[in-house]
Amino acid sequence: MERLEHKQNIQIEEAQFKTGTRKLGGVITDMILCFSFPTNVTSVLGEGNTNLLFCLSGVRFLSISWIVMGNCLSFIHKAPDSVENSVTGVELAQSFWFQAIINCTFAADTFFILSGTLLSYTFLRGIERKTAAGKKFTVTPKFIFLFYLHRIIRIWPCYLVVVMIFTNILPYMGDGPRWKYVTTAINQCKDHWWANVFFFSNFYKADEMCMTWTYYLVNDFQFYLISPFILIPLVRLPPLGFTLLGLLVVTQVVSVGILNNKINGNMLRMDHGYFSDVYVKPYCRVGVFAIGMMLGYILNNFGRRMYLRKMPLLLGWLTSMCMMTFVVYVTYLENRAGGSEWTARQTALYEALARPAWGLAVAWVIFACSIGQGGYINTFLSWNFFLPLCRITYGIYLLHPLVIVVVLGATRNLLFLSSLNLWLFYVPILVTATAVALILMSCVEQPFIRLENRIRTIV
Repeated sequence: MERLEHKQNIQIEEAQFKTGTRKLGGVITDMILCFSFPTNVTSVLGEGNTNLLFCLSGVRFLSISWIVMGNCLSFIHKAPDSVENSVTGVELAQSFWFQAIINCTFAADTFFILSGTLLSYTFLRGIERKTAAGKKFTVTPKFIFLFYLHRIIRIWPCYLVVVMIFTNILPYMGDGPRWKYVTTAINQCKDHWWANVFFFSNFYKADEMCMTWTYYLVNDFQFYLISPFILIPLVRLPPLGFTLLGLLVVTQVVSVGILNNKINGNMLRMDHGYFSDVYVKPYCRVGVFAIGMMLGYILNNFGRRMYLRKMPLLLGWLTSMCMMTFVVYVTYLENRAGGSEWTARQTALYEALARPAWGLAVAWVIFACSIGQGGYINTFLSWNFFLPLCRITYGIYLLHPLVIVVVLGATRNLLFLSSLNLWLFYVPILVTATAVALILMSCVEQPFIRLENRIRTIV
């Protein structure tokens, strides 16, 4: 009942903005109330919009959980003197089941799929609503301005706050013999933080990137910049739009195949130029984002009306599951003890095709769940438990490395590495990052989202 009254009050306020009956004092008051912490927490933890694809909530949170697990191991790998038994770490990386942890980089490709899907899906639905209301879709300077403003408002505030915390506050959050690793990373941020803030850190000193995990955010923003050149053709002339998306997929496959230097790029092999020359470059990641945009178009135009027969549905699920399993665990052939080292051609082929293959497999899962044929998988991914967690994944993504750095850099005891101890290290990191992310999203992101909604009613 309280949530319903809250929604009704917001609707009344928006109507007053549109009709101009709201006085200046009331407008200023509403702007200030956008920063109400209790209200914002309620928004984060509240119910979702029925028009959204609920299965994405589970996919998003499970993916960020996977990334946190991989980064826990990666940060330990980068600070070998913090581990009591380094040899055990090598043995774990050689085990079959551990391939799922060291290959957690595929979770980033899942986020590219989600980003591309939501971008094209929401954009096309917005155009349809305008058309249904009798408004003609036209590309105007105001439209382009609001399109980019929306993205900047959504990602910049939290991003700037975390950059500030990492650069100026983190140095005072710990000390000890292993704090030198933190100091080195902080000095890199002090030197070229502005490359991160203006989203080109993947081209400027990429091998010394400030907050290396933000490469995803930089790539995602760069993809958003070029997206109108794809979205408008998708509306006006869909065959042309799909041709452009296909070219982006080809661009990624060819670029990775050429630039990859005999490196199977798992979480523990981000050196030797792979990270700066391949992994963070937009032309080496854009194909998966393009697959997501294709999925968004299909879901918007056909998804609600499609129903697959039993055999195509079974074949799709079987292919998807086998593909995801294969790209994650095939590296065991090389990483296992006594495994044969892949040739340059084998590595280039794997690196060029594995991420688009993973993207297609994830796209199938989202598609099948969205058309109501996901069965128990859809029920699990659409579980209400995931909805509030989904809303703070951006905060978890930004903050979890800071938590790892503080815990690992400030500890004065050696970590005994084992499967159990890794879990005992990972779970508190994830829980702490989630709690801090809730505060960040409620204090920073939600206020600016509400401000944007107010601005849109005025402009």
